Amino acid sequence: MKPEFWEDELLGVMPRDARLLFIATFNMADDEGILRWTPAYIKAQAFMYDDDLTIGDVGKLMQCLTDSGLVFPFIGGVARQQMAVVVNFRKHQKINRPQKSKLPPPSLGNYKVREMYARRDGWTCQLCGGGIPQRPVSNDSHNLSIDHIRPVSAGGSDHPSNVRAAHQACNKSRRDTPDGEEFIPPRSLAGLEASLNDALNRSRNHSVNDSVNESDAEFNSEPQTDTDSEFSSLNHSLTEGKGREGKGREGNTPLPPGEPSGQPAVAQTERALPDRMTDAFLERFARGNSYKRRQVRTTIADALANDTDSSELWRALERLGETSKPVTANTLQFAFSDIRRASQPSNVIALSSGQPLSGTDAKVAGWAAIAAQLAEQGDSA
Repeated sequence: MKPEFWEDELLGVMPRDARLLFIATFNMADDEGILRWTPAYIKAQAFMYDDDLTIGDVGKLMQCLTDSGLVFPFIGGVARQQMAVVVNFRKHQKINRPQKSKLPPPSLGNYKVREMYARRDGWTCQLCGGGIPQRPVSNDSHNLSIDHIRPVSAGGSDHPSNVRAAHQACNKSRRDTPDGEEFIPPRSLAGLEASLNDALNRSRNHSVNDSVNESDAEFNSEPQTDTDSEFSSLNHSLTEGKGREGKGREGNTPLPPGEPSGQPAVAQTERALPDRMTDAFLERFARGNSYKRRQVRTTIADALANDTDSSELWRALERLGETSKPVTANTLQFAFSDIRRASQPSNVIALSSGQPLSGTDAKVAGWAAIAAQLAEQGDSA
């Protein structure tokens, strides 16, 4: 451990057992910083002789690390195991002859995962060195993207050591740059300073302009949070080798990250509701469809701005996603109509012959049926 560990103010305010657990994660994680992340497993590995600590107590210690942003929990693999990434693992540990991870990485299709890597890299583009807006801006070229150091087409993986934060424009430009040539920041980065200021101003105003549904805080309030799961009623129905300290160079090592932003992971719950709903929709329905994040997000934001009930909006989005229909204002209205039609009782009363009546005839027949029922009850009395 570095001497600075004991002086870190973020760690200093944590319970002593939580600090011990953070040190233990370096031993439990593989060379990518990934480890299994369940209270029972952590208790057995890090606190096997501590009878005074229950599994529930260990869960609270784990929560300290996730809330502070030091550890990022996720659900991974075919078996959908509860796992986690020690966010700055390669910053704390220099691995001599790193071994390939046998554990799956978190999905880059999830915005919260991309955001975690951006925080790790100090919201700094690891290609051009410029800042990355912490909230999406209108100029998509300036927004966050994840670059693979070794391209997937060349056998690169989505594991933490092979990914880094970048501007979308820089990521595309790097892919288009022939091998061996020096990377030159693209012209589309013009106006980046204005985008950074815009994102900063919107972040400052966010707490005033956007309300956060308290139940949505479940994403980070529980260790077993599923970042690849469904979004219902505004809730997200949302780790083994040995790390070795060494002095050798790391293979496929990303550019040195900037200073951490200092924002705790729990701050993710402060993202705007349209962003959270967009993430959830794309996680569930993007595969196999041609949904564009900007269009989906705009449609959702417009609907919420018109005081649409968020739960009803999600049901409408589910209906569109399940039928692979585009998400636009028009298709959303059709989905609302279907939902409301299904939930409203019919005003048509069927006769014994099975022929329905409508309008005034239906009302007359309805009152006649009620009168007959009351008369029957009177006779029986």
